[in-house]
Amino acid sequence: MLVTYIIGSLALIIKPGPDLTCVIATALADGKARATTLMAGLILGCWLWILILAAGVATVFTHHPAVMLSIQAVGTVYIAYLAFGAFREAWASFKSTESGLVGGATARGWRLVGRGILMSMSNPLTILFFLAFLPNFTHEGASLPPSVQTLLLGTLFCALVPIVYLPFIFACDYFRTRLLGSPKATACLKLVSAIMLAAVVMILARALWK
Repeated sequence: MLVTYIIGSLALIIKPGPDLTCVIATALADGKARATTLMAGLILGCWLWILILAAGVATVFTHHPAVMLSIQAVGTVYIAYLAFGAFREAWASFKSTESGLVGGATARGWRLVGRGILMSMSNPLTILFFLAFLPNFTHEGASLPPSVQTLLLGTLFCALVPIVYLPFIFACDYFRTRLLGSPKATACLKLVSAIMLAAVVMILARALWK
């Protein structure tokens, strides 16, 4: 059963969803440090869902679909806001290429962590995983109570996230650093990052309207 859970967890983490796409976009635009900080926020967001599930509050969400829909809508609007900001930053970078000065990201570390928490908690895939998939691996008759089992399984999921995400982050950062000598190339990377965020918004919006 544990092997099945690990395989299912890895399948969700590796799947090109909103979280991984945003991390890759951040690594391309701003580097590995900021992408890793965003990843930490995403993991903290997962932890909040784990605590909610362990405390038995998850029934509020499963019995009130409107609440879940509202959470997802807030996340979609927020990522749309980030995409708009990314396009604006990319445009400013292209305008500044003549002077060789490309503006960097302005969000501080704590804001990136908060961004990751909000994105993770409003990600439909993450919500389905913690509300529908993980409970199948807890058992009433086990030596540990279901709440403790949930915490342990959730911790295992969180531990798997960096194993999958970090290779993507370092690969994108390596590609980015190879192009840092060219202001125009750096501006192009920022544009690619903005387009990726816009694609995430479209995917989430489509899921909301189904």
